[in-house]
Amino acid sequence: MAAVFGVLCAVAMIWAAVKYFAIRSALLDKLPLQFRDELSSRYAIPIYALEPSTPLPLQADYVTLMAVGSVAMICFALACLLAGQMAGALLAGLGSVAVIASTIKSWWTYRDNCIGRSTAIGPDEV
Repeated sequence: MAAVFGVLCAVAMIWAAVKYFAIRSALLDKLPLQFRDELSSRYAIPIYALEPSTPLPLQADYVTLMAVGSVAMICFALACLLAGQMAGALLAGLGSVAVIASTIKSWWTYRDNCIGRSTAIGPDEV
């Protein structure tokens, strides 16, 4: 059973990595020049992915990426637990709690951006 959760974790992480690089390539041109290199963009993507100016489909992809990352961490924790690696299960469990909290925060930001766009009054509606 641990192998099943390990495979699920690997599939989720591969999908998340592919989706992350797609989001990164879509945002790279919109980042300020100082954040366009490999190292800096890694830290800037989570910030700029949920900016109100970022297109909503791209924000939705980012929130989905975070949710899949949460599932992957939970699967990894379960695989460690079922394999008898209690230290790994504990660390992965704590990591999954942190990723889930970050996912919820990202979803709230995305939801606020959706609400903000639907209630915004344009200059032609005044």
